Amino acid sequence: METVQTVAVPRPPVVASTPIVGPVRPFLGDVLPFLAATRARYGDAFRLRMFHLELTCLCGPDAIALLQRDGGLRTSTSMHVLNEEMDSRLPSMIDGPNRQTIRKAHHQFMNHSLESTRRDEIQAWLDDHTRRWAPGTRIDVLSEAQTQTVDILSRLLNGEPFPFNRRELALVVHTMIWATFGHAPRLVLRNPAYRSAQRRMRAHLLDLVAAIRQDPGRVASTLVGHYLDFPPPPELGEWTDRDLVSVPYGAYLAGFDTVASAASFLLYRLLTNPGALARVREEHGALSDDSSGPVDPAAQKYLRAAFLETVRLNPPGSAVLRYANDDFEFAGCSIRKDEELLVVIASDHLDERYFPDPTTFEPTRFLGEGAAELKRHVLPFGSGIHRCTGAALGELIAVEMVSNWVNRFDLRVEPGWRGVRATARPYTQPSGLRVRVVGRRIGNPPLWNEVPSRVGNRPASVD
Repeated sequence: METVQTVAVPRPPVVASTPIVGPVRPFLGDVLPFLAATRARYGDAFRLRMFHLELTCLCGPDAIALLQRDGGLRTSTSMHVLNEEMDSRLPSMIDGPNRQTIRKAHHQFMNHSLESTRRDEIQAWLDDHTRRWAPGTRIDVLSEAQTQTVDILSRLLNGEPFPFNRRELALVVHTMIWATFGHAPRLVLRNPAYRSAQRRMRAHLLDLVAAIRQDPGRVASTLVGHYLDFPPPPELGEWTDRDLVSVPYGAYLAGFDTVASAASFLLYRLLTNPGALARVREEHGALSDDSSGPVDPAAQKYLRAAFLETVRLNPPGSAVLRYANDDFEFAGCSIRKDEELLVVIASDHLDERYFPDPTTFEPTRFLGEGAAELKRHVLPFGSGIHRCTGAALGELIAVEMVSNWVNRFDLRVEPGWRGVRATARPYTQPSGLRVRVVGRRIGNPPLWNEVPSRVGNRPASVD
């Protein structure tokens, strides 16, 4: 009788690092260069050990294909935490059988059409926020970007100005994220400050959902109202206010970190690259001459290329956590069912095969022949069945916001004593980024900004 030999498939190699602690430091800053260098040394699959955690990292096109394939991976083992905190069954349905219906509702509402029909209002809201900017004003860019982003998204999606303060929102959003997708103990949910802010936020949003339901005009103009036009998933039976309360949360959870961080890094890149800034302003001026109203952010091709180049170098999230639904092989290694995976969605961002001189800021990469193919290698907002449903609208808002700032004001970077650096909170954000208002540009010649001597082409911590 012939014996069938089985070949054992090896486990991914473990990255050499400091015992117990592991490579924690890179994950507290801009982790992309570390992940790119580790991939170059160990291949497309490797394991990281940090404290009590062990993560298997998957890189490259096959990892992206896994994300895009239905059923291979799931988002979290702790979605019930988000359900409980919002007292809604909707969050966990992003992994459920009816997620396509929910994503369809989002895609149909949060698109270029929403931005274009509300563009005059968006510009007015941005002007309201920058009305206090005067020569000499010093601005914390990330804080300002977060404030403006959530206010605009709240008005567009929820039909009301942002009703909370930024610190409250940061506390609620980050606590929920860490408790659900991170490895923070459930104890963080007992924080009295968090519990107080969360109760007030949820009570307000429950009232908002009830008010929208009773107002046909608000049904037609809000994301909650758009949900009401969709048949509810069988698991719900009907759209209850308790379940719908997680919808207006989305206006804040989605944009507070990712869109605001991308906009902040984009402003930094433009202010520290005078030639790019000049081209953005030249393009905006030409489009303004041909437009009877505010310039379409989708038409600002160079600025959008600068946005892509910015999120290539400083993606809000370089990787996403997933769990394996079954055993499978990847890059010649064995991956086990229920194993926690870190899928590096920014695998190609610093790959010289696609981006020569990859750490240089060069927006023209995304203009001209071959640009469409190149864009497929930049994934700042995820990929596949769980890609952020607000990605298209988020990019437009980020571009429109930064366009408003640099075309209406002359700004100069004034970094803190530690310079500008990338930090993870938990998304990658610029820390120490401050700008000074030099003057208004309306009717004034441009005042080009000098590059700060301590800030290079990348934030100081990732040089």
